[in-house]
Amino acid sequence: MGPSARSAVVARPKEGVILLRVRALVTALLVGVPVALFLLLWMHAMREFGLLIAGVVGLSIYVVVASGTDERDAAADAAWREAAPDLPPVSDRSRLEQSQLHIPAPDDRRRTAARARDGRTESPGTPLSRGAAPK
Repeated sequence: MGPSARSAVVARPKEGVILLRVRALVTALLVGVPVALFLLLWMHAMREFGLLIAGVVGLSIYVVVASGTDERDAAADAAWREAAPDLPPVSDRSRLEQSQLHIPAPDDRRRTAARARDGRTESPGTPLSRGAAPK
C-alpha cells in the first residue's frame, strides 16, 4: 500500500465514540420497544403503524443520544473558551443571558394610546364615534 492508499482508509472510531453509540442504541431500544408494545397491545394499532411509530421514536432517541458529548469534547470546549475569552459565549446559556441583561432599551417611547381614524387620540373610556352612546 502506498501513501495515497493509506489516506483513503477510514479511521476506526475511538472507544468513547463506540460507547456513546452503544449507550444510544440501548436507550433507543429501552424506549422504542415499550412504545411498540403499547401501540400494538393496548391501542390495538395495525402492526405496520405501531412498528413504524416505534421505529421513528427509537431512531430519534438514538440520534439525540449518539450526538452527545463526551469528556474529550468538554475538554476541547474548555480549552477553546480559555484561548478566546473575548468571543461571546455561545454554548454557555447563563453567561449569554447575563450579557443580554445590560443591553439598553430604546430611548424613544412609542405612542400606545387608542387613535381615531382621523389621527386624533382619544382616552380609553371615550367612544370613537359620536353616535355611540352607552345605554
